[in-house]
Amino acid sequence: MTVTLIEHDDLFIGGRWITASSSQRTEVVSPATEEIVARLSVPTTKDAEAAVAAARDAFDNGPWPRLTIAERADVIGRFGEVFESRSTEWAAAWTAESGPTQTHAAMLNTIVAGLWRDVVEQARTLPATERRELPDGTVDVVREPYGVAVTVTTWNGPALYLVAKVVPALLAGCSVIVKTAYESQLTARLIGEFAAEAGLPEGVLSVLAAPTEVSEFLVAHPQVDKVSLTGSVAAGRQVMAACAANLTPVTLELGGKSPAVIADDIPLDRVLPTLLPAFFMYSGQICVALTRLLVPAHRHDEVVDAVVAGLSALRVGAPDDPETVIGPLGTRAQYEKVLRYIEYGKAEGAKLVLGGGRPAGLDRGYYLEPTVFTGVTPEMRIAREEIFGPVLSVITYSDIDDAVRIANSTEYGLAGTVYAEDEELARSVAGRIRSGSVAINCFGPSLFAPFGGYKHSGIGRENGVEGITEFLQTKSIKIS
Repeated sequence: MTVTLIEHDDLFIGGRWITASSSQRTEVVSPATEEIVARLSVPTTKDAEAAVAAARDAFDNGPWPRLTIAERADVIGRFGEVFESRSTEWAAAWTAESGPTQTHAAMLNTIVAGLWRDVVEQARTLPATERRELPDGTVDVVREPYGVAVTVTTWNGPALYLVAKVVPALLAGCSVIVKTAYESQLTARLIGEFAAEAGLPEGVLSVLAAPTEVSEFLVAHPQVDKVSLTGSVAAGRQVMAACAANLTPVTLELGGKSPAVIADDIPLDRVLPTLLPAFFMYSGQICVALTRLLVPAHRHDEVVDAVVAGLSALRVGAPDDPETVIGPLGTRAQYEKVLRYIEYGKAEGAKLVLGGGRPAGLDRGYYLEPTVFTGVTPEMRIAREEIFGPVLSVITYSDIDDAVRIANSTEYGLAGTVYAEDEELARSVAGRIRSGSVAINCFGPSLFAPFGGYKHSGIGRENGVEGITEFLQTKSIKIS
């Protein structure tokens, strides 16, 4: 990959580019080459305080929350048009900082553009007030924005988090502070540029690609009215604890350990075209990745042979090479974490049948072969914990009740897929899996539908009307 070093010393706070409070800079390292691609200012808690003050003033005194939702939709629609017109630039920035392949980045940008248009149109149909004739009189049920919202996101899908969190919060009428992952420096800067180009009012949006201490400062701030986080279960617990002091409401989209249940009756040519991408997409670094493969014991060898053959044919390489299917992991820390989990799998007695190391010929960058373990039991760490990398655990089951038990045996409940020819069986299993989303004979979830988790996978829902209402409070006004 060829890159030009990018350097900036300003931050997007309250809708304006201002000089950072600290002269400290962070280096953005390409996961594909391990070269420095950018040096940018490090936001501090002083910058975060300025962002909160700007957001508070914009909400309390500015026009944004007092516009109709249709008027806000016009502005956010322009914001989306800017994103779409500069999506190639966005994809290049995300590839440089986090390593998705060209194909994956382009695909996600197309999805995000569609989601953006959809949520804007959904907002236009959302009534701000609903009059109800009740036994004790007439009541107007009014939806009002929470106020100052903080959205905390991670590095594995900044465009998706933009449309799942920031856009709905803005449509609801909140003023928003976007606390992106520290690793998302380049895409964070583009969010500010896009917002400025779209003409968002002053104070309504700030963007901080900041370290953890800034996140901790923001979510515990008494002037913050709503927090939405995408992150790990551990991060979710920390955010809830910090918000508890102020009783700040939270939406949490946390981890996953999604199962793919293959029934007795379905041929593998109906399974593999969606199963394999659902595992290796973005090197397994998506929260809904199908990382547990549950198969009938008598079909084990058939399934494993087909999966290994399919994954072995995939090209691992530089993300800017259009022939590449699997690029590097997003960060050095994530790369080292995944390698540790591979060692855990070996130590616990699972059998490594594919991958497990660096691909031949790729001496630099955070590259890892797609990795498959067999002989995995539900108690093993590789079967219970979110690895966030291209590591697949194959687990056998004795009957469909056993499959459901195994599917539900982790702390997570974000997504899953059931592969079965028998539609009644598939619907039954899907209904018994305790997950926020379950797909049948395909890879889900639909990002146009409400999305979120059961159990430790989260609280609340994103996307669609439900994603907007997460940022709205309900007030009852009795007329008579």
